[in-house]
Amino acid sequence: MPKISQKKPARKGAKKKTGRRVGLFCLFLFVASTLAAGFYFMVLYPTTPRKITLPILSEQAKKKPLHQKAELPAPLYEEPSLPQQAPPVAIRSRKTEKTPLAGRPLVAIVIDDMGNRQNTGRALLALDLPLSFSFLPSTPFSEELQKEAQARGRDILLHLPLEPMDPKWNPGPGTLTTAMDPETMKAIFREDLQAVPKAIGVNNHMGSRFTANPQAMRTLLAMVQARNLFFLDSVTAANSVAYDLAREMGIKAERRTVFLDNDQNPDKILAQLDLLVKLAGEHGQAIGIGHPNPATLEALRRYQTQLRTRTDMVGVSRLVH
Repeated sequence: MPKISQKKPARKGAKKKTGRRVGLFCLFLFVASTLAAGFYFMVLYPTTPRKITLPILSEQAKKKPLHQKAELPAPLYEEPSLPQQAPPVAIRSRKTEKTPLAGRPLVAIVIDDMGNRQNTGRALLALDLPLSFSFLPSTPFSEELQKEAQARGRDILLHLPLEPMDPKWNPGPGTLTTAMDPETMKAIFREDLQAVPKAIGVNNHMGSRFTANPQAMRTLLAMVQARNLFFLDSVTAANSVAYDLAREMGIKAERRTVFLDNDQNPDKILAQLDLLVKLAGEHGQAIGIGHPNPATLEALRRYQTQLRTRTDMVGVSRLVH
């Protein structure tokens, strides 16, 4: 009689374990696929972007950034304030009078950058005009020309080198920067002032970055105040805080009105002198800044009679308040 093979029935426990594993695996696949789909739709899927409207810039605007503040009627000089850098501009007077005051208007002209050009410096000093002269520290003819300016009774200023916005411009020896600690700044300022010992005031050489920094300017103006000097803001930056801070601290101060010789053409400088006199007539006083260049010397020689007859020419110290 043939043997009948009998299969052992599967254990119920094994079936349950296998089913549980399959269920867990399916659950894992479901969760993983859900997460993957969520990641795709939330991160990778190219949803419709928000519409952003960008300003349309002219070609000129693309090349030149806008000023942060539009306080002035025209762009200011870039560093340094030389003829080829930018067109000359006038600063609006802080006064509000629109008609000439009683008598002739007061005009002061400051010649910056003194000390590098001996012959032109001497010729400017010899003009029959009460010009004011601002001397750079550490220049070859500074001591000689300062003595002559003092002998002629001219106002003498320290033309203090300050940090420009663009690091490619070098203001020269004795420059103060915004990164300096107060003690370093004081030491350098003391040396600069020793180079111009007869200075009765200070104005900035370059300094578009420095004069826009309130903390740095407070440190500098405290030193100016301690020596009983005045401060003339050359206004090489539209956002300069120098004048307002000086007034707030009780320091005698003023701002220049017109740069005279950005364009080294005597006729253009004559036009700037006309503008200076016009603004002085409207506001009672005005301050022009020029440089010891042959074209400036020629223009002042040609215009000196008009300056004497149409204005009361004074040293710049008369116009600071």
